[in-house]
Amino acid sequence: KFWKGMPKGIPFIVGNEAAERFSYYGMKAILTVFMVQYLRLPENQATEWYHNFGTAVYFLPIFGALLSDLVLGKYRTILFLSMVYCGGHLVLALNETKDGLLWGLTLIAIGSGGIKPCVSAHVGDQFGERNKHLINTIFNIFYFAINFGSFFSTLLTPILLEIYGPAVAFGLPGALMFLATFVFWLGRREYLHVPARPQMFLEELFSDRFLKTVLRLGLVYLFISIFWALYDQTGSSWLIQSQSKLMDKNVSLFFWEFEILPSQINTINPILVMIMVPIFTFVLYPFINRFFELKALHKIFLGMLFCAWSFYIIGGIEEKIHNGESVHVYTQFWAYVVLTAGEVLLSLTALEYSYTQSPVSMKSVVMSLFLMSVSLGNFTASQVNKYLIDKPIVVNGFESKQSLVIETNENLETRDKININEDLGLELIDEKNETRPLTGTFKVEKISGNKFKVLDINMEELKIKEKVGFSEKRIEFKNAFSSYNMRGAEYFNFFALMMLITSVVFLPFSFILKERIYLQA
Repeated sequence: KFWKGMPKGIPFIVGNEAAERFSYYGMKAILTVFMVQYLRLPENQATEWYHNFGTAVYFLPIFGALLSDLVLGKYRTILFLSMVYCGGHLVLALNETKDGLLWGLTLIAIGSGGIKPCVSAHVGDQFGERNKHLINTIFNIFYFAINFGSFFSTLLTPILLEIYGPAVAFGLPGALMFLATFVFWLGRREYLHVPARPQMFLEELFSDRFLKTVLRLGLVYLFISIFWALYDQTGSSWLIQSQSKLMDKNVSLFFWEFEILPSQINTINPILVMIMVPIFTFVLYPFINRFFELKALHKIFLGMLFCAWSFYIIGGIEEKIHNGESVHVYTQFWAYVVLTAGEVLLSLTALEYSYTQSPVSMKSVVMSLFLMSVSLGNFTASQVNKYLIDKPIVVNGFESKQSLVIETNENLETRDKININEDLGLELIDEKNETRPLTGTFKVEKISGNKFKVLDINMEELKIKEKVGFSEKRIEFKNAFSSYNMRGAEYFNFFALMMLITSVVFLPFSFILKERIYLQA
């Protein structure tokens, strides 16, 4: 009864989505850890790169949509760009350098970004007036499949990185992307194929109806972008917080006790989504609608509030860590519960809203505009980390005896973080006599006056090779060292306040904007 009227191609689309999301989120789960621990990028630079990648992934859908609606149609666009996607994973698995990271992420951004608007629009294309009552159900199933794939990949790839290294950890998501492409191809005879209709597309593009649609939806997407600036930090700033030695990551699950890896903590998100989606869809929403019509824009507003709340929770955790207090990973779990509730309210609603509110011949383009809100959000997060977080400091001298000690007149305190970049000109030599630049993010401990010990550099295992004067000489290193403008909870509270202000401004629009549904005939 549940599947009565469901198009025959849906199982192939859902299977493809689950495998593709496994590949994407599996790669993304270990991306920040790879940059910080293996490439030794400073934390804020790794966060910047992470969100620049997200910016590209969600900006490129506009080109995939144009390719689909003007030339190839959705099916062929998805198939061809999936092959580019597979190539990106292959580069990441075979080249464990900054250049490999750049080229691998570029190909993945082109492939993943290009197919995003087409896949969700292709799902909607399978429905018309006869079975339109199933659209809400299929988008929920579609979202469930996304999180089903995400759950297993987020759980597994961090273990592979820990045991086998980057090649295997990045290689498995690549294999799943190949499987996703194959599953999608298998369903080619079952899909309802909507061909490219360039003439109708261009007529619609310059019509008053499309202009009004873009202006209405564009306004909504502008507000939603701030949600994504916060949400996607679960893979960057939230993950970096969980790497702290002051966070107890020992978990008890019934009779099973284990230590969870920092990059596995995000596994709680897809689990919660799979639990919350049916509860919200079949219990909470019908109950509320008995007393008050909960429209799509009202759900989006509530999602914003929950998102802001989650960042205040994370900010409280960060303040305790900054003050040297021990915290348990369970505290982050509660922040994920709140954030996931916001995600179900906003993200799933906005996905369905974008499809139903766009004219028939422009579905892929409008879906790409929705995805561009994610790009704008990631761009916001990356620029905050690039320009508002980094604070260049002048180091007048440094010395090495049993530890690395720097001398600076900057206002630093014990437990503050500093960045050391390659401009310092020093290299670390490991036990294999291989060298790498002394670079990364480290905490400092105040010794006396303006002298600070740089922590977490093991001077017994790693020896400093002198490339520039490493002595008591007073040398100014203006570009080699930097600290952070925002300390403790300030960073997370900044984003929480941004989200709260956005939600308050958005509230009147949630009542004013009108809805109009467009479906295939």
